[in-house]
This record gives sequence, C-alpha cells and structure tokens, in this order.
Amino acid sequence: MNKKIYLILLLFLTILLAGYYFTTEIKSFWINHLAGLGVMLFSGLTIVGLNKKKLPIKEKAEFKLNQIPAITAGIIGLLGFNNFIQVLGTKVAGIEMEVLIKSAGFNKYLVTLIIFTVFEEIVFRRILAQFIKNKIGIVKGIWISALIFSVGHIYSDTGLLYAFFGGLVFAYIYFKTKNIYLSIWAHLFYNLLTYFLTPIFADNINSLYEYPIILTIIIISITLIYGMVWQLRKPEKQQLV
Repeated sequence: MNKKIYLILLLFLTILLAGYYFTTEIKSFWINHLAGLGVMLFSGLTIVGLNKKKLPIKEKAEFKLNQIPAITAGIIGLLGFNNFIQVLGTKVAGIEMEVLIKSAGFNKYLVTLIIFTVFEEIVFRRILAQFIKNKIGIVKGIWISALIFSVGHIYSDTGLLYAFFGGLVFAYIYFKTKNIYLSIWAHLFYNLLTYFLTPIFADNINSLYEYPIILTIIIISITLIYGMVWQLRKPEKQQLV
C-alpha cells in the first residue's frame, strides 16, 4: 500500500516539475501563468481523477473565532522569520542585501497572485496533504506535502527553504482547523503582506541590517509562530482533560 502511495506522489511531483519547466519557456506573462495553473490542476488529477467525489475525505470543518488572531500573528511571524533569516544569512556571508533584493523578480500582478494562492491551497493542502494524511498520517501529511510544495517552487523566485517553511505552516493550519478557507486566507494574507511590504523593506534595508535588530525580529517571529501553534492545539488538549 505504502509503495503505491509513494508512486502516486512521485507521479504528482514529476508532472509538476516537468510542467513548470516547460512554462519557463513561455514568454507571455499571462499565458505563462495560465499554463502554471493548468500544470497544478493536472497534477491534482493524478490523485482525484475527473471525479470530484474522489476528493480525499476530510473531517468536518471547525471554526473558532480565536483562530483568526492566532493565525494572523503566526503568518506575521512566518513573514518576519523567512525574510530575516535571509537577511541574517546574507550578512553572515557578506552578501550585499540591496543587490539581492534588486535582482529578485517581483510579481506586480495582484490578480494572478490571488488566483495562484487559491489554486495552491486546493491542490497542495486540500488534495495532496489530505491524501497523504488519510493514507499515512498527519505528521507525514504535513512534512511531505511541504517538501513537495517547496520543490514545486524550484523555478520561481521564491526560495525553496522559505516555501518549505510556508508549506509546513499552511498545512498545520489546514489540519488543525480542518478548514481549507482558513488556510487559503492565511496563505493569501502572507502573499499580500509580501506584495505590499517588499518595496518598504527594500527602501529601509540599511537601517535593519544590524545583528541586534535582525536577531530580535527573528526571535519575535518564532514566538508568534509558536503562539499560533499553541493556540490551534489548545482546543484539542482541552478535550483530552
């Protein structure tokens, strides 16, 4: 059984990488992005086929009001951690951070950002992560789906490590809330923050490029992420008492 599951995952990843590779040859922005959506959709079909009834079975969605501020804080923490781990790495390595920012591509088309976010959550969390969780458990569902999500960004401007961290957090949110809409919102909130704050971050990088500031922000970010994890686990613990 496990061998068949891993073969399905390998097929999913192969289609994803091969498809994304060919989209890099497409010069038109809109055709490139439409092709990318098609690749994601086709990859998802390796698991569910053409029958929506074959969607991996999930538990009934749970929504609690205290999840919203917890997830919001956690996503802010994830953004701070991903960005300032990068800043710390460049400072330790002696790389000029301003050059790194200027060389990175930045998607100026908000519509495609929103559409891709929704598609990624449906394919990578609702279909892929849920499929893995149903077959071999929630822990592997989180880690393996995050790894595939990360590798799937190999041809994008998003760093593999940062995509992996994001994949872990989004999958955790999805499984703990059992709510795909909350994971979509979390992912969209992260991408929108990145979209609007990157120019501000680039303009003020010199004032932030000091070890005390970098380390302080990283520690605060980790604390926010841990707070989110603790809050989302809290109801589960209370039920066991």
